[in-house]
Amino acid sequence: MQRESRTTDNASPLPDRSAQREAKPSTWPDAWLVNAVRREPPDEEALSVLVDRYWKPVYACCRLLTVDDDRARDLAQESWLRLLRARHSLKPDGHFKAYVVTIATNLWRDMNRTAMRAGPTADSRMASLESPAEADDGESMSLIDVVADPHTLSPDDQLLLEMDLDKALARLQPPLRDVLICRFISGESAAEIGHRYGRTEQTITGWIRDAVRQMKMFLGEARGGVDHTEDR
Repeated sequence: MQRESRTTDNASPLPDRSAQREAKPSTWPDAWLVNAVRREPPDEEALSVLVDRYWKPVYACCRLLTVDDDRARDLAQESWLRLLRARHSLKPDGHFKAYVVTIATNLWRDMNRTAMRAGPTADSRMASLESPAEADDGESMSLIDVVADPHTLSPDDQLLLEMDLDKALARLQPPLRDVLICRFISGESAAEIGHRYGRTEQTITGWIRDAVRQMKMFLGEARGGVDHTEDR
């Protein structure tokens, strides 16, 4: 009996269904929304709330990956469709935004592999995935060493920075762009990225450092050969 009592005390509290019925879906926490989406048929209003809640960060990740507005929009929409098809595997207590971003990143990788197989007939210009940068000394780096804080810039300078970033990201090889975004945007560790690529943590850290170095060089070139990231 004591064991049963301890088990009950440690169990996660169930959602208050009466409170859930009275509250508007727009005020529901993610766990309630995910539970509603997992149903058959899925709750369309709950899905709409999730899309409204997370469209911007998911689209922002897609924009960084594709460096193109139209392709980013297509990638984001396809990511939500994939999520809807796999909704039964969603975990209410999971990190929902990270899950959608992971779907988008995996789709982008698949697109790159398809483009590589297509060769000259690919829709977009792709760099070789088989020539990774060499690992460096493993020291960590921050994007603050590369990009000026947008909040310190005027609206005109923010627009110029966005254009420069688009051009610089487009020049990175896809694997370097991927590890850069996964590390600083998605928040994955070098060890987690390395596990996916089948590489050591030290190697991935070297890729990240190389991506940061190239971004700094490209941004310096974009501003007439002057590295403004060091001036600000």
